[in-house]
Order: sequence, then structure tokens, then C-alpha cells
Amino acid sequence: MGYEAACLRAADLYMKRSSLIALLLFLLSLTMLPSGAAGQGVKVVVLDAAHGGRDAGVLSADGTAEKDLNLALALLVQRELQGTPGLRVVLTRAGDTDLSVEERVKRITAAGAAAVVSIHANGGFYKEARGYEVYFSGLRAPGQGRDESSAIIGDMTKTKHLNDSVRLAQGLQRNLEKVFPKEGRGLREAPVPLLTNLTVPAVVVEVGFVTNTKDRKKLKDEASRLEVARALARGIKEGLAER
Repeated sequence: MGYEAACLRAADLYMKRSSLIALLLFLLSLTMLPSGAAGQGVKVVVLDAAHGGRDAGVLSADGTAEKDLNLALALLVQRELQGTPGLRVVLTRAGDTDLSVEERVKRITAAGAAAVVSIHANGGFYKEARGYEVYFSGLRAPGQGRDESSAIIGDMTKTKHLNDSVRLAQGLQRNLEKVFPKEGRGLREAPVPLLTNLTVPAVVVEVGFVTNTKDRKKLKDEASRLEVARALARGIKEGLAER
């Protein structure tokens, strides 16, 4: 192959590659539209009350089950978010039912979620452990056997979802600090099973310790629980507004 022919072939490959990347960027921009944006511009927030049914979660010495606290809090957050313009709230469970991680992911996907908040209460080996923490799932290593186009889209999508998840986590953190002053245990990146199976911005929030007397009282008391729910609702709205 002559020098001129080699240059022409290189230029042709460059143009094809540039066109492919431009097309992928366009397609990616469509996938990043908020859920329902093509219709009524409604963002769907899915609240996942962790555990349920035979899975009680953390149990305290007085018999308080985490699953019940999670559900009570999720229902309150849903109530607080109702009526928010451009927002629709969906629960993965509205009663004391068994629900596997796979079933939760299916319900979240079917709802067309723009964001997911999985609500938990913590448990500790020491009764003194208390406070709140928020988890998000970081970037995972690229899968094997992906072609160039899927690699580009996959990496960009993961980065956007990670950034959106962090913003959502920060919104929750700012507002929970008002209810749990100086008891924040930080934002944490971890391979939580539910989060690693989702392809939308999602966080897990551990709201207090069932094993701590003061936290448990706060989560069981109606007035205090409402304060926590309002903090979560404000955090969700702030996190979504920053996107």
C-alpha cells in the first residue's frame, strides 16, 4: 500500500470512528432524559422499604423489627412527597411482604425510576452505635467481551449515574444532619446488592440504629419519625433538583 493510500485509509477510519462516537453520544443523551420526560415530564422516585415478610432485618432486644420501621418511614416519605410538581412516588412494597432483591429490581425497572432510595435502619454490635449513613454504588470494572461502542456508552452512563447518586446522597445527608446533629457516619461507596443491579441513580440510607435506645425511640415515636421522613423528602427533592 502506497503512502497516499495509507493516509486516505487512516483518514477514513478516523471519520468513521468520530461518526460512531457522535452517534453514541446522541443516543446516550436520549437515555439520560428523566423518566417520563417524553410524556408529562414526571420523574418517578421509588422508595424501597428494606426487608419485609419473613425477613425482619435487625431485631432489637425489645422485639422491634427493622422491617416495620422501614415501612412506616417509607409510607411517611411518600406522603410528604405527594403533590410535589413533576414527581411521582412508587413503593416497592406497601405491606409486610416477602420481596427478594430480584423482585425489587423488577419493580423499580417497571416503574421507570429516575431515582431510588432504599430505606434501612442499622444494627450494631455495640449499643452505643448510633446515627445515619448513606451508601451509593461506585463504578465497577468493565465487563469482558464488550465491543467499543457498548464500552463507551456503558462507561459514560455509569459515570452519570454515579454523579447523580452522589448528589442524591449529599441532599439526604444535609437534611438528616438536622435531625441527627453530629451523628452522621458519612457517605459510603459499597457494593450493595440492590444498587449493583440497578442502572439508575440509587442510594441506601441507614436511618438510625435499631440497637441504640435513643435512635430506636426516635424511629418509633410518631412525631420524631415524621421529622426524619420530612428530612428524607427534602433531601430527595434537593438531590433531584440539582440534576
